Amino acid sequence: MQTTWPGYYLDGKTADKEPVRVELSINGLKLTLADGTAIYWSYQEIRQVAGFYGNDPVRFEKGSDIPEILIVEDHEFLIHLNEFTPQKAQRFHNPARRSARFRLTLLAAVAVAAITVFVYAWGIPFAASVITPYVPVAWEAGLGKSALNVLAPEDHRCRNPKLTAALQQMVLRLTEKEKIPYNISIYVTDTNIVNAVALPGGSIVVFRGLLEKTKSPDALAGVLAHEIQHITRRHATKRIIADSSTGLILSAVSGDVTGAVVYGAKIAHNLAMLSYSRKDEEEADREGMKMLLSVGIDPGGLIGFFESLQEKDAKNANVPRVLKYLATHPDTAERIAKMKAAAAASPRPSSPAFPRLEREWDRIKKGCKGK
Repeated sequence: MQTTWPGYYLDGKTADKEPVRVELSINGLKLTLADGTAIYWSYQEIRQVAGFYGNDPVRFEKGSDIPEILIVEDHEFLIHLNEFTPQKAQRFHNPARRSARFRLTLLAAVAVAAITVFVYAWGIPFAASVITPYVPVAWEAGLGKSALNVLAPEDHRCRNPKLTAALQQMVLRLTEKEKIPYNISIYVTDTNIVNAVALPGGSIVVFRGLLEKTKSPDALAGVLAHEIQHITRRHATKRIIADSSTGLILSAVSGDVTGAVVYGAKIAHNLAMLSYSRKDEEEADREGMKMLLSVGIDPGGLIGFFESLQEKDAKNANVPRVLKYLATHPDTAERIAKMKAAAAASPRPSSPAFPRLEREWDRIKKGCKGK
């Protein structure tokens, strides 16, 4: 049995990712840095936040607010951890049990579809939470691609080269510290509403109205970080399954990509007004802020963006709501306060993350007009 593994350690104080040797013990993990410094994590104070499906790297966190992070890329680490200390490791995912859990999940979904209307009303949302972690990425991609063609048709997409390059630069910067099983792609559609939609499988649709409201590239990067968290944590997939028919659930648990494409076209319009749970929104906010801070992007741009939207929304209380980004993201004042608190507790970058884009941002963000 292997007891020593290579990994990466982030101390929660800086964005530096340090190589570390991880050694299994009965009561915890011993982390040894390159300079010989040893750090001991007891199993009781560790929480697992990633590595629950496929070959997704295992990610453990310790502490609150801006926690310490341990990343082990080899998924076999979890299997050996569970074998080494089965009682202590019960709180962590064990990939060896995945096949059995998947079959039980499928049987549970079929059973829920057969019970009474009353049980059906609460059974579907519960089943969605259970099923979602086991939905294949390929199925999500099929659903998202089909929905993308409805929300952002080819002839409505903005294809300005500078805008495309700027968005790609932001995605690369945001995802440079972690591996995710999705190919994140941004599509700007020439529609004058203030909204952005995270689609299952990795696509994000940004409407021109939202793009033009951003005062800096850092602000848009903050929006993208939030939407990326919705994708990687499968919030949209969970809500879609919960709000849809039994046929979609069976398509999800079976990995039927053809079925995903069919349902994607049917639910595309609902995605634009998808309202996440409070828990999902708070998670996307929290993890999005961590993503920004870990790669040195000032969260002040995102905070200022929300404040400007909130101010305009308040001034237009008697006008039909056009700020759909606020309509689908509740408790704006409370969220702004939490973002400010998280930003205040962390070191702030001394300069913009995208200096070249900063100088040209007023022109770049209007690149969708006059395609």
